Amino acid sequence: MHRRNSEKPQRAYGGRPRSLSSLSTVDWFGLACLILMVACSVILFIRLMSTGMMTGALIAILVAVLLVFNGAHLLVQLRRPQLPKLICGIVAILLSGVMIYMVSVAGAMQSALMAISGKLLEQETTYVVVLKDDAAADIGDTVDYRFGSLSHADEENTAALLEAVKDGFGTLNNTSYDTVTQLATALLNKEVDAILINQGYLTLLESTEEYATFADQTRILYEFTTTKEVDPIQPNPSITREPFVVYCSGIDARSTDINVTSLSDVNIMAVVNPKTHEILLINTPRDYYVELVSEPYAGQMDKLTHAGGLGIEESMKVLSNLYDVEATYYARVNFTGLVDIVDALGGIDVYSDYDFTAYGMRDHLGGDDYAYHYTEGLNHLDGWAALAFARERHAFEDGDNQRGKNQMAVIEGIVNKAISPQILSSYADVLKAVEGCFVTNMPYEDISALVKMQLRDMSGWNITTYSVTGYNDAQPCATVGDGVSYYVMSPDEESVETAKAMIQQMINGSSSSNNTSNDADNSTSDNNTQE
Repeated sequence: MHRRNSEKPQRAYGGRPRSLSSLSTVDWFGLACLILMVACSVILFIRLMSTGMMTGALIAILVAVLLVFNGAHLLVQLRRPQLPKLICGIVAILLSGVMIYMVSVAGAMQSALMAISGKLLEQETTYVVVLKDDAAADIGDTVDYRFGSLSHADEENTAALLEAVKDGFGTLNNTSYDTVTQLATALLNKEVDAILINQGYLTLLESTEEYATFADQTRILYEFTTTKEVDPIQPNPSITREPFVVYCSGIDARSTDINVTSLSDVNIMAVVNPKTHEILLINTPRDYYVELVSEPYAGQMDKLTHAGGLGIEESMKVLSNLYDVEATYYARVNFTGLVDIVDALGGIDVYSDYDFTAYGMRDHLGGDDYAYHYTEGLNHLDGWAALAFARERHAFEDGDNQRGKNQMAVIEGIVNKAISPQILSSYADVLKAVEGCFVTNMPYEDISALVKMQLRDMSGWNITTYSVTGYNDAQPCATVGDGVSYYVMSPDEESVETAKAMIQQMINGSSSSNNTSNDADNSTSDNNTQE
C-alpha cells in the first residue's frame, strides 16, 4: 500500500530524512548562530533606519548585504557536512558582533546629536556676590545683609532670586541701581553687603577696564539658576534645497555650562547654500558698535559682545539687522570645548596669513605662560594650538580683524576634517567632545537631512570667508549704562555693504568666490574642499 505524498518525511537539502532528535551539537550550534545573526540583522536595520540618515542607495546595499549573509548561512546549515557548519557558525558570531557594534555606533551618534540639537531650554544664572573678605560662608549667613540689584535689567531672574531668599529670611533690605557699574561700586564702597547680578552682566562688568579686577576683589557666595522652555524650531523640509543662515557664537565664560548666558567673543554668520555646496562665513569683530534690539535697550548702541550678555537670540537679531538677513539657527561652542573637538578629530590643518607667535596661552599640562608659533601657510594644529590661533590678536597690526579671519580659518579646518573619511576612525571621541560644549537650536531632523544629503552626493564644500572692518572709537555702551565712553569699533559701512552683497549672492546661488567687489586682503576662498 503506497503512502500519500503528504505523508512523506521531509528531507534535508542534500541528505536523507532527519528528525530533530537526530541533530548533532554542531547542527544546533549552527541553528543558534543563524537565529542570532537574523536577530542582529533586524536590530541593525531598525537602528540605522531610526537615525533618518540612510539614503535609498545605502538602504538597498544594507538589505542586499544582510540577505546575502543570512541566506548563505542558511544554505550551509541545510547541508549535511559538519565542518562547514561549524566554520559558518563561528563567522556568524563574528558578524553578529560587528552588527552589535554598528548598532552601538548608530545609537551613540543619534544620542549625541539629539543632546546638542533642538535646544528647548534657556538657562540664566544669577549670583549673590560679596566682598572677598566677607565673613559669610553661605547664603544663610546673609539674614541682615543689605542687598543691591539692578532696577531695569534682568528683572525677572532677580525677582525670582529675591523671592527664593525671602522665603527663608522674610523681608529683605534691597536697594535698586540703574546701571551695572553703580551696582558694583555700591558693593566695593560697602554701601551694600551683597549684590544680585546675572552671569551675563558680571562678565560684562569684568570686561570693562575700570572693573577688570572685580573678580579678584569679590567672590560668589550663592548661585541661583532659572530655566525656562522656549518654543522649538520646526523642522525645515527644504533644508537640503534652500539656503539658510547659522549664527556661530564662541563664548569664554566662567561656567563650563554651554547653556549659560555669556558675552560672545566669536560672532560669525554662516550662510549655507546646500544646492551649490557653498558656505560663506562673515566675521564681525566682538567690539563692533551695533544697535541693540530687545528691551530695555532697544534702539541703543553697544558692543556686539555685550549683546551676548542679553542672550544668544539678541546677538542673532542684532547681526540679522546689520546684514539684512534672518539667522534661523545658532551654533554655540565654548573655548574649552574647541580644544576637545579639535583633539578628537586628530588635529586640523589651518592656513595662517602670517608668521607669528601667541604668548600667554595654556600648555597641554595646564601651565600658564606657553608660546605657540605659527608659520605663514598651512599649519597642523592640536586643540590648544588651535585655541591660541583663534584667540590671538596682539601679534597683528589689524588686531581683532585678523583674529576674526583666524577664527574662520579654524572653522574651515574643522569642517574639512569632519567631512573627510578620517572622521570614521575617531567618531566616538568627536561625539564625546561635542556633548556639553556645543549646542544648536537646529532640530535633529534638519541635521539628519543634511547628513543624508552629504552621504548621498559626497560632494566637497567651497568655503568663502569675509571680515567686516571698522575704525577705533570711544562711545558709551547701553548695557553698562554709566555714560562713560569705552573702546568700540565703529563699522566701516562700505565693508558692511560688501558683506550684504556677498550674502545675497550666496542666497541667490551665485558663487561669492567670484564676487569681483571683494577686497583681496579681506576675503579668501578655499577651493581645496571641492572634489
